[in-house]
Amino acid sequence: MAETKKLSFVQQLKSYPKQFWVANTMEIFERLSWYGWFTVMALYVTGSIETGGLGFDTETRGMLMAIVPFFLYLFPVFTGAMADRYGFKKSFIAAFLVMIVSYYLLGQFSSLPTFFLAFMFVAVGAGIFKPVVTGTVAKVTDESNSAMAFGIFYMMVNIGGAVGPIVAGMVRGFG
Repeated sequence: MAETKKLSFVQQLKSYPKQFWVANTMEIFERLSWYGWFTVMALYVTGSIETGGLGFDTETRGMLMAIVPFFLYLFPVFTGAMADRYGFKKSFIAAFLVMIVSYYLLGQFSSLPTFFLAFMFVAVGAGIFKPVVTGTVAKVTDESNSAMAFGIFYMMVNIGGAVGPIVAGMVRGFG
């Protein structure tokens, strides 16, 4: 068995192709949007109609915040197979189109069925996105740089998860 040459830190960073950095940048924005939305969603759905909220009760909010993420983390099993079949680029495009429309619709719908449907479509878009970004990182790395690549990827997830709620709180403060 041939021994793999160990790359230095800088060599590993330089070894990643453009697709790696694009996928990780997209990951930050996807996580910013999800965690930012998820942070303010509880206030939005339970806020009074007079103040711009939806006026749902806390039990409904809890149902929404439990059911939709459950499916979000279930969908990638199926959407990953679709990405393998139809291609990562088409899947990235589909994911972002679904998410853009869905996030917009969240602010347009005020009844529970339509709001739930829009929120579920956010989960569909994120469910399409998740296996594609992970697959991209796997495809563009090899044994010499894959561990650091996945470390960078999870750092991007965590940056998006940490900064998203802060940005959402600031934006919410604007009105």
